[in-house]
Amino acid sequence: MEPMSTCKLFGAIRALIGIKNTIPVIHGPRGCAYHIRYLLSVRSGSKIRICSTELSQEDIVFGAENKLEETIIAVDRTYKPDLIPILTSCSTSIIGEDIQKVARELKDEINADIITISAGGFESDQSGGYEEVLETLIKDITIPNQTNEKAEKPSINLIGVFRGGPDLLKLKKTLKRMGVNINCVLTSGSKLEDIRNIPLAHLNYSFCDISGIIPCKILKEEFEMPFIYYPFPMGFSNSLNFFKTLIDHFKLDYPLQREYDKLKPSIDYFHQELNGYKAAIIAGPTRAIALTSFVRELGMTPILISIDLIGEYTLKELQWAIGDAKPKILIEPELREIEKFIEKEKPNIILGGLGESYFSYNFKIPVLDVMHGKELTLGFQGALTISQKILNLIKSNF
Repeated sequence: MEPMSTCKLFGAIRALIGIKNTIPVIHGPRGCAYHIRYLLSVRSGSKIRICSTELSQEDIVFGAENKLEETIIAVDRTYKPDLIPILTSCSTSIIGEDIQKVARELKDEINADIITISAGGFESDQSGGYEEVLETLIKDITIPNQTNEKAEKPSINLIGVFRGGPDLLKLKKTLKRMGVNINCVLTSGSKLEDIRNIPLAHLNYSFCDISGIIPCKILKEEFEMPFIYYPFPMGFSNSLNFFKTLIDHFKLDYPLQREYDKLKPSIDYFHQELNGYKAAIIAGPTRAIALTSFVRELGMTPILISIDLIGEYTLKELQWAIGDAKPKILIEPELREIEKFIEKEKPNIILGGLGESYFSYNFKIPVLDVMHGKELTLGFQGALTISQKILNLIKSNF
């Protein structure tokens, strides 16, 4: 009754807004566009542009494909985007509006590329939206423009990345220093041309157990591109293993161990200061797994791991991350389940996102947002940043 995951339309929009100069058009009532834009703007601190056909009751009864045509043309002329994704909502999926037909008829009348996504909220959870967007981009944008010309330098595509900011910027710089270029990030910060050129890379790396695996498998089948899905570079050891995996794959000469060894005094310090404290982790599968092994690396005890959705490899990797710890594991829980556990067990800190601020306010437990903020969380520097923030929050709460 109190779900902790959202609908397909939200997932689809979240994946699409990362593409530069892209204006999604939701074919549905105005509330779908407004509330998703509002939530994503609050979470990211960025301006989000989502347009709507703003359907009325009469439109739902009699159909509104003409209104969709008018909206698409207006968006193309007003904003001059490179890509206009057309998405159904619950209402237009139910009445069967033919958005594919509208897109075909307008293809030569507008300047933007156009794709269509069936995104009725009842069709699946947000993972279905993520996957359908990535699959559609690969099949409609990438595959018709396939090429056999690989980049000269080692390069990778990051698949299933919907957050940009300091994390992505720092990761690009670090990998470039090591001799690895990022060819395309699907989708955060990518341009349409980047998506077309996905086959130029040598390797795909899934950054999301929910949305990245199937697209990686499609790219492997279509272009014979290998892919890796683990580890995710959050935490000292996870970051070390992430960089080492790529260095070994491309047979690069880089003093990674020397760089890591310089961090050992800091790691020992945080382990000493945080040893024995209890953490609750509330996140998506990829970050939940990384955070679980990370807090154990800091000497902390993960007492709760709440995961909103699970992917193909989630449970296997989670068992590795847990080690000899015995946390409560909640898979696709309802809000009340999490609330009852936190009220009873009283962890010293909650690692999650903005949604967990409710627990912080009610139970006087500090929350560290590692999901949606603009803080650095990935790589060695991100591990140092998170460790210091955890320590500051816990000590200030005593």
